This record gives sequence, C-alpha cells and structure tokens, in this order.
Amino acid sequence: MDEYQVRGSSSASYNAPPPLITPNDIVIAVMGVTGVGKSTFISHFNKAAIAGDSLVSCTTNVGIHEAWIGETSCFLIDTPGFDDTTRSDTDVLREVADWLNRSYKLEIKLAGIVYLHRIGDVRMTGAAMKNLRMFRKLCGEQGLPCVVLATTMWSRVATQREIQREQELMSNEEFWAGMIRKGSKVFRQDAGIASATRIIQFILSKRRKFTLEIQEEMASGKSLDQTSAGKEVQAEMEKLKAKHEEELRNLREEMEEARREQDLHAQKEIEAIRAEVEKKMEEEQTKREALKVSMEELQRQRDEELQKERQKAFQQELAHKEAMWKHQAEIESLQAKGEYEAKLIEANYMNQMKEAELQRYRNMQDDVNGPCIIL
Repeated sequence: MDEYQVRGSSSASYNAPPPLITPNDIVIAVMGVTGVGKSTFISHFNKAAIAGDSLVSCTTNVGIHEAWIGETSCFLIDTPGFDDTTRSDTDVLREVADWLNRSYKLEIKLAGIVYLHRIGDVRMTGAAMKNLRMFRKLCGEQGLPCVVLATTMWSRVATQREIQREQELMSNEEFWAGMIRKGSKVFRQDAGIASATRIIQFILSKRRKFTLEIQEEMASGKSLDQTSAGKEVQAEMEKLKAKHEEELRNLREEMEEARREQDLHAQKEIEAIRAEVEKKMEEEQTKREALKVSMEELQRQRDEELQKERQKAFQQELAHKEAMWKHQAEIESLQAKGEYEAKLIEANYMNQMKEAELQRYRNMQDDVNGPCIIL
C-alpha cells in the first residue's frame, strides 16, 4: 500500500517534506466551529498546533499534527468549521471532502472524531447548528460509536447554568440526543491535558476504524452536490436565493415608483443595489456549479487550486522578504552614513582643537618676542 502524503497548513518552510500517513496509523479528526478550542485541544499533544503550525507547508486549512498519547502515536486532524467569514461553505466542503476522498482511496480510515462545543454558549447559534448539521451529514451513522461530543471552556467550578446547558445538549433531539443513542459519548474538556487525554484514550479503546458517509457516497460515483453534505450546503444556498429574489422584486417595485416620481437620485441608488444583489446571485450560482464534481475531478481541481495558492503564498513571502532586505539595507546605509558623519564631526573637532592649540602657541610667541616696556 502506498503511503499517503497528507497535506495541511503550516508555517514551516515551503520545502518541508510532507508527513506520511499509512493505513496502519491512528487518525482522529477534531471538528467544531471556529474558536471552540480545536487548536488548544490538539496543542496538549503537539505544542506547535496552538500557533497554527502543522507538519507541512500548504495554504489549506486542514491541519495535520502528529501526536503522542503515552507510548501511542497518532495523527490529529484540525478541520475548518462551516462558519468561516472569509470562505464559503462550498469552499470548506470541497476542501474537507477532497482530504477525506484521498484518504479513502488509500485505505486510510478514521479511528474517531472529537466534536467540540463551547459550554458557555447560551443557545445553539446559527453557525453552531449549521456546523452540527454538516457534521452529521459528513459522518453518517456508522462512525457514531467512535465520536466524542466534548464541551469546552468550562468555568473553574462548573456553574449551574453550564450544567443545565450540558443536560440540554444531551437531551434535545435537535442537538446530541440522537447521536448519543447511537453510541456517541459526551465528555467535558475542562481539565486541560488530563481531560484531553481521557478523550483520546476513549477513542483508542474502541480499537476500530470507519469510513464517513461522504466518503462512501463519492466512492460509489456520486458527485459532491449529490452527497448528503452537498445537499445540506445547497439547501442553505436555496434560502439565500429566495431571499435575493425577494429583494429584486422589492427593488423593481421601488424603481417603478422612483420613475413615476422622476426621482433620478433614487433610481441611481436602486440600480446600484440591484447590481450588487445580482452579483451575489451570480457568485452563488458559481458555488453551486463548484459542487458538481466527482471524486477525481475534485482532486484535480484542488491540486490546481492549491498550486496557485502555494505560488501566491510564495510570492507574498518573497515580497515580504524583499521588503525586509530593503529595510535592512536602508538601516545599514543610515548606520554607515551616521558613522561617516560622526567621524567627520570628530575630525573637524580635532582640527579645530589643533588650530586653537596652534593659535595659543602663536600668541605665546608674540608675548615672548614682543617689545620690552621700560618703566
């Protein structure tokens, strides 16, 4: 079996060799919304993770971190959440699906998933609910017995509100109740490395590996948009499409009224808003098309995208270094100029001192050779 050259984000050198994961390795995914504590959790076993540094250099946000739990070696996978303010759900899904597909093709399976949730969230926000739905669609039911649902960011002493919130998560069918019935286990990530170790040890104790639903769906020939996760993303897009269509209808009515009143200023503003809404709709259509890819086509496209991103990152790093070199050269030039000017001032001062000494000597000579005064 060929080894899988896993790719992940890193601040390491662009020439750093990629880590190799084999089918015999233990691989555990860490999921959850942005800011829930994924990097902190992983950093208990790999200190570099807290700085966003995994083993290889790449601009993708899937981070791969080698970790040791006692004498056991494993790989912890830091996955992006579906709440990214800079990237669409389509981009995140394409990235995660591509990584999972490559793993599947090389028979690399997950040993478990740690799904993190902030206990301090007073309610399940829209972003948290969307992440949870996407997690369910990605995972399916087969791997649920190897899933840990872990709450983070507890108070030093658990408050009554936090305990109530934990019970709500465990008992509500919209949240975790269904997954718990099918084997998922709830843990508190409330004691740093001690609780993190208990979580990983629970997964290791299962001694099993599984494939995710999206892996099986795409391996069977489905395109990404036909998978359960892809349909979930498209459902969100349909909501946005309906919202934009309603906005356009309202804008058309406002435009007709502005024309009747011959309000040119209002017409100009409405036209600008209409153009912006239509641009958003075009972008959303592009995202829909981006989901219509097979496993092989997605891999090819992602290879091209990552190559462009790496080249862009390389050019940015090169420009940054050139700017630093230029700045350093300017500093050295100023230092050299300063040293020259300081030496010039010192030389002028010495010349002035010599001239003053010479003048004093001349004055003394004048006193000695001057006319005698007879009293």
